[in-house]
Amino acid sequence: MTELTSYVRRYTTISAVIDILQRKELPLLDPQTWDDRNDRYFMDLYKQSRKLGGLYGLCAARCSETYHHWRVFTGNSDGACIEMDRAKLEAALAEMDGVRYGEVDYLKLAKVERLTPTDVARLPFLKREGFAAEKEYRIIAETAEGQAPALPIEFPVSMINRIHLNPWLPKALADSLRKTLRSIPGCESLSITRSLLIDSGRWKSAGDTVVGRKAPKKLVLKRKPTSAGKA
Repeated sequence: MTELTSYVRRYTTISAVIDILQRKELPLLDPQTWDDRNDRYFMDLYKQSRKLGGLYGLCAARCSETYHHWRVFTGNSDGACIEMDRAKLEAALAEMDGVRYGEVDYLKLAKVERLTPTDVARLPFLKREGFAAEKEYRIIAETAEGQAPALPIEFPVSMINRIHLNPWLPKALADSLRKTLRSIPGCESLSITRSLLIDSGRWKSAGDTVVGRKAPKKLVLKRKPTSAGKA
């Protein structure tokens, strides 16, 4: 697993990607919908201590793709991943009021028990050591207004380096989806690829070399000669 420095990856659903591209907005969600109850608890403690009306978050990964990220965060064949330019993203976030961003710190229980009231600001960026493989990058937004299910922030297509489609999506469907995404205004030249994590030609070819197996010849259908060609 390679740690990324220039990009962060947001794993989500294909329908969410379409919505993001259509609206040119990135939704930050209510943390109380998150799966990790410890994480939810810390976010709520932070919200109460700061006397906030609303608190929102977005989780991304700062590492190359893993089976875990696809399986846990995308819903399998309905999954996609938006690879965002970190420098462009952070430059925009720095201009937004009430927004913080950064890498998540992973702590063992013994270390989290040594936290003090001076660590309140760290609470939204702390998780248990058991989640360390996620290599999480997080964005949070604080508002005086009451809590809503989501808070959208401006997200131009220029911040996207590439969109990755999940590896379980059949190639024909991936090709059709690529055309659909590029038909969205402003997305005509968007780089869109299908992940080969579980079906890599290079991986298989290397195995063929090990056992001395030749790659099978590609089947090519010949066209019938035209009437003009029969003369």
